[in-house]
Amino acid sequence: MRRRYAKSIIGLTMTAVIGLSLAGCNSNGNGNDGGYVTGNDNNSHISSDATDAAHTTGLITVITREEGSGTRSAFVEIVDITQEGNDNITMEAVVAPGTSVMMTNVAENPLAIGYASTGVALGDSRIKVLSIDGVLPTADNMLNGTYAIQRPFIIGKNTEAGLTALAQDFVDFIFSAQGQEVVSDRGYVPFTPQGAPQYTPSGMTGTIVVNGSSSVYALMQYLSAAYREINPNVTIDVHGAGTGHGISAVRDGLADIAMSSRDLRSGELEFMTPMTIAIDGIAVIVHPSSAIEDLSLNQVRNIFLGETLRWEDMR
Repeated sequence: MRRRYAKSIIGLTMTAVIGLSLAGCNSNGNGNDGGYVTGNDNNSHISSDATDAAHTTGLITVITREEGSGTRSAFVEIVDITQEGNDNITMEAVVAPGTSVMMTNVAENPLAIGYASTGVALGDSRIKVLSIDGVLPTADNMLNGTYAIQRPFIIGKNTEAGLTALAQDFVDFIFSAQGQEVVSDRGYVPFTPQGAPQYTPSGMTGTIVVNGSSSVYALMQYLSAAYREINPNVTIDVHGAGTGHGISAVRDGLADIAMSSRDLRSGELEFMTPMTIAIDGIAVIVHPSSAIEDLSLNQVRNIFLGETLRWEDMR
């Protein structure tokens, strides 16, 4: 049985401090930030020949989202990184508590692999998005079903309490032609691409609180900005504390709307009504200097299970 232990990323400042400290301690003068080694160390390197996947060598640094993350739950389920139905991502993985931390740590580590919302990943030049079984996570490929790793973006309301008139007006905007155009413009697949009604500004005032998935957070920021452009007297507080936190907040009356990047579970459906606002892919991401361009779904599974440990095994 593999030895398993958890690591966590405390934050970008701590990462920088550790990197500087190690740079001063290593005899070869190379920093070792986030568990990888570069430069003249014989254990790992990135070849300058970016056309040959066999020239990317070294121990793979697996980076995963935290437990409770909707993106992690969806990724584990779709890629089948499970044992007896339970999440079985290797405990050797570095844990990134949030989408932005995931992106930054993959961007800073030439031997890392991670995953993130395509709506975020495709617009970030600091990382490389891989194709899976030869298929890139574009909107067209998600719509026609050829890209395998995709999931819904969901908002939810407290079934018993319902929505305030103001929160309902914002939801109406999200599902309108204008709202779904925002979804499409940001690289996601609209859930109602055809026949969505036009939205008429309501002139309402007040505050809406939205909490949940850090993956949905980016899209929700664009939706709230578009809504407030035509309803300037409304304040929308959007918090990306994670899917589980958002669901709990709506259950406890601390938020009007929850954001989830996975399907709701049976227990959550007892108190929450879900509404799908978009379809999003989960991109598998690596450092831009990596020679890897494509992996099979099975290769991704084996990496995140901890069964494939080195990049040179990806031939």
